[in-house]
Amino acid sequence: MTGAPMRAGLFSIKRTHVTLTAVVAVLPATLVVAGCAAAGHPAASAPRSGSARVVPRRILRAPKSLLGLAGPQSDGTMWALAGRLDAGLFRFDSGSGKLAPGVPVSNSARSVAVSPAGVLALAMGTRHSGALELLSGSTTKPIATVPLAAPARQVATGPGSPAFFVLSAWSSAASVTIVGATGAIRGTVPMPLDAVSVAPDPAQGSLYVLEKTGLVDQVDITTGHVTGRFRVGDDGRAIAISPTGSTLYVLKGTPQVSNIAVVDAATESVRRVLPAPSYCRGLLVSPSGDQLYEVVGTSGYGNIQVFAL
Repeated sequence: MTGAPMRAGLFSIKRTHVTLTAVVAVLPATLVVAGCAAAGHPAASAPRSGSARVVPRRILRAPKSLLGLAGPQSDGTMWALAGRLDAGLFRFDSGSGKLAPGVPVSNSARSVAVSPAGVLALAMGTRHSGALELLSGSTTKPIATVPLAAPARQVATGPGSPAFFVLSAWSSAASVTIVGATGAIRGTVPMPLDAVSVAPDPAQGSLYVLEKTGLVDQVDITTGHVTGRFRVGDDGRAIAISPTGSTLYVLKGTPQVSNIAVVDAATESVRRVLPAPSYCRGLLVSPSGDQLYEVVGTSGYGNIQVFAL
């Protein structure tokens, strides 16, 4: 990780001729929803018979080309990974939206996660290799770089777990590598070839794996055996899990039109369906379990829409 810290407020990262510019702010949903739609930042809504529209409680403005989100930590800190040709890691407060200094990162970064102790993990993937880069959350200085067997697609943490679960794949094989906070590899679990996202539940010894087809597999972390399988719809995109492990949130659909299935993990049944904004890229559940963060990113804008659960 190289480069000078970026300024808070209006900021840019420059490497060669490419510039990434954005402002992070928090506004009440009643003020922002209409404004975002007019400016090309669509907010999710889902009219339902006999009920009010479901709208975000808040919208956090974020950098363009937003790729992923991690946190919030116990102090409210969140981490956003953004940028295609000039990637950056941005730290901000989930309550106020106040931006703290960030730093440039490798353009091969695909996903970000943070452990309860504040260790950051960046999943790296190129056409020929993959790695997990661990950073100090307090200094953003490197701790370790862990080579992977294939290009990384996603990194995730389980509720209360200090370990990272890294989904990586070639066209012929896919797996999740379990990595400790110091970089030690603890194990590898085989995955379906079309796995697009994972949600670990270490307390139950399981990994929930979302396939591109919309199938969700429950995989035993120790044996690698599939212990459950159910479908939530077509075109699976991302999966997240509640802090208690009792509820799954599955993003499905196309980039332009998608929604989120709320699934009872015990019965494997869909309880309800929540809206998702256009170009929603990922989901994150708050540590308290009462908020769902929906991550939106295009080359023209980025935002994080916060829904009450």
